[in-house]
Amino acid sequence: MAKVTRLTPIEGGRRAGQERREQVLPRPLEAVRDHVLERCGVMLSDMLDGADDTLFDLADKETDRERDRYFDAMRELRIQRAGIEAGFRRALQRVFQDTGRDPDTGPRVSDRVDVENLSLVQHDELEISVALDNLGRRARGGCEEALGAFRHRLEYLFEGQRRITEKNNPLEPRNLAACFTEGLERLALDIRARLIVLKLFERVVMDEACALVGESNRLLADAGVLPAMKEAPLPTGGRAPSSGATPARRQAPATDDAAPAPPAAGAAPGNDQMFGLLQELLTTLRGFGASATTPPTAPPAAPPPASGMAVLHNGQPYFNGAPLAGDARVEAVSSQDLFALLTRLQRLEQALEGPALAERNLKEELSELLDSEHGEAIHALEQADDDVINLVSMLFDFILDDEGLPAEIKALIGRLQIPLLKVAIVDKTFFSNDEHDARLLLNTLARAGSQWDPQQGRDDELYRRIDRAVHAIIDDYDEDAGLFRDLLDDFDAYFRAQHDRAERVAERVREVEEGKARAEQAGEAVGALIDGRLAGRSVPDVVVRLLRQGWQQVLYLTWLRAGPDSDAWRRQAKVVDALVWSVLPHRDQAELQRLRDLAPKLRRAVQHGLAGIEYDAAETDALLDELAGVHAALLEGLETARVTVPRVEASKVAETAPEYEPEPALPDDHEQVRRARALRAGQWAEFDDPEGARRAKLAANIRDGAKLVFINRRGIKVGEYDAAGLGAALERGEVRLIEEGALFDRALEAVIGDLRRRHEGVES
Repeated sequence: MAKVTRLTPIEGGRRAGQERREQVLPRPLEAVRDHVLERCGVMLSDMLDGADDTLFDLADKETDRERDRYFDAMRELRIQRAGIEAGFRRALQRVFQDTGRDPDTGPRVSDRVDVENLSLVQHDELEISVALDNLGRRARGGCEEALGAFRHRLEYLFEGQRRITEKNNPLEPRNLAACFTEGLERLALDIRARLIVLKLFERVVMDEACALVGESNRLLADAGVLPAMKEAPLPTGGRAPSSGATPARRQAPATDDAAPAPPAAGAAPGNDQMFGLLQELLTTLRGFGASATTPPTAPPAAPPPASGMAVLHNGQPYFNGAPLAGDARVEAVSSQDLFALLTRLQRLEQALEGPALAERNLKEELSELLDSEHGEAIHALEQADDDVINLVSMLFDFILDDEGLPAEIKALIGRLQIPLLKVAIVDKTFFSNDEHDARLLLNTLARAGSQWDPQQGRDDELYRRIDRAVHAIIDDYDEDAGLFRDLLDDFDAYFRAQHDRAERVAERVREVEEGKARAEQAGEAVGALIDGRLAGRSVPDVVVRLLRQGWQQVLYLTWLRAGPDSDAWRRQAKVVDALVWSVLPHRDQAELQRLRDLAPKLRRAVQHGLAGIEYDAAETDALLDELAGVHAALLEGLETARVTVPRVEASKVAETAPEYEPEPALPDDHEQVRRARALRAGQWAEFDDPEGARRAKLAANIRDGAKLVFINRRGIKVGEYDAAGLGAALERGEVRLIEEGALFDRALEAVIGDLRRRHEGVES
């Protein structure tokens, strides 16, 4: 059990009747708490130091009204700085003190909201809560594994007696962000200005949340808390261990099953089971039986060729599937000799600049090299080595045919064929271990390459990084496989940073596009409502102006804030109906009495709604005075001046239609339209362009394909479609979706599938 420090409550600090005891924190967790308090305190101080400059830069791009909010935020942050820092520190300490405790089961903000009597304070609480959720979700991206490891270490510290969840984990980004709200509440600002300050906190402090989790994991590991754990174990059902269960700290150390090590000489059989399966499938390519004995129906002996590469099978040399005559002079090439020959070919690669690799035949190159050094003879490879050469050649044939990679990236990755062949000769688990460093590096380079846009040119940083990694392998790889791990760590760190930055940009694009789409929906709904009530009617001009200029904005904001199914929207739509009815000619005494009762209430409702959106007060008074005059005239039986609101006729719409005949749209149930509608953010695609193919990522899929927005790797918007338009482009071949699976794994699956088909064809 780790040493712990017992926290003694301050005398008099406990309220009468309060029985809550301070939790005893394990000492390693205290060290994490102190580190997080210090780091977050420094970051918050830096944020407040630079707040004026940052907010001023942001304000410079806004309108006068919005600019005032930024200036108000500057002033309040200066005034309340000490209280904000102290409140943030107190909240962080409380979060750590409550580690592992059951979260508060009291009502959430959204549970206690009464739509009919929604107050401004409740609106603000709800918006802050939503903003915190979004902030935490964005900050959490990329550190789920680190958070899982941290949670597991905490459960280890508490000996399995406490279940750590997202709600009681002190380093969950949502909880860290919530600590800032105590200081946020001190600011005398409206909700918009508070959200601006929260955004500033995200940019300066929350962007480091993942780094904090990583540092905390290292502190716990250095303190002896599961130091060998690289990732959290898979959950076993989501339940906290019972009191009798074995705590996490008593688990046995990880075995070789978790992470296979490179095999040494005499490695246990089974490490290369995948290679054995592949060898069985390769029998159809060898042309001779795969049994341990010479096949009874072996083909007749072949005359010795002048030169070339033979294969030793059970001690018998074969050439092109036929055994060589007994008097043929054959020189065996051992695995060590083959490795040395490949190293010499690899050195020749250093002088090449993107050779044509599609037609490469390594066996011919090896034979020519042997002939040049030892004279023309028959050189025979071990059967296993020959199989490795065939398999790696087939893998690279698939890689070089893959449509997901630009030609320039294929040329770079194709140059890794010899180094990876050397890896496979030394370590047959290369084919079965999907965590092999060389495979992981190849997959990472391919994934990065699939996102490189040829239009960015070879001077682009991503291309240069891939190029440097490939040349480092060609130049430096001999027998030390650790080079692949070093390059993988270096490239992975760069690519992850690039990916995280791109995801943040894509998230901002999604927010903007979703906001625009929602605004379009709101505008369409409001326009349809008002046009439907006014079209074809003769009404006083004041009603048209009141609805189209003022009340339209009330409806628009209500739709955005509350939605079309809310009571607020329905109430304000009824105001439109009441307003139109109130200015119609009325002759019946009952209707006149109803108008007499309704008119003052209606004008007050309109005044209240316009005041809620800060509509110009003088304009509001003028409109309401004019409306009151219309109501008075109608009650006295007088005629009022009217205008007829025209209907939008289909014939007029047709006049604006283009003269050319557009291509017929694909039906909604077409396979490509359904495919486009189901695309998820992050999908990469290649687009035909007169200047060359472009590559872009789907940043946002709005309303199931109503709007599909694509951005390039730098976050610049490059295309926008709806599902029907993208489906048609996919059908025409103008757009191609890029396969996202690991390249080596896809290549290996393709090779196995091809070999099985050939094998089944021979047997049938």
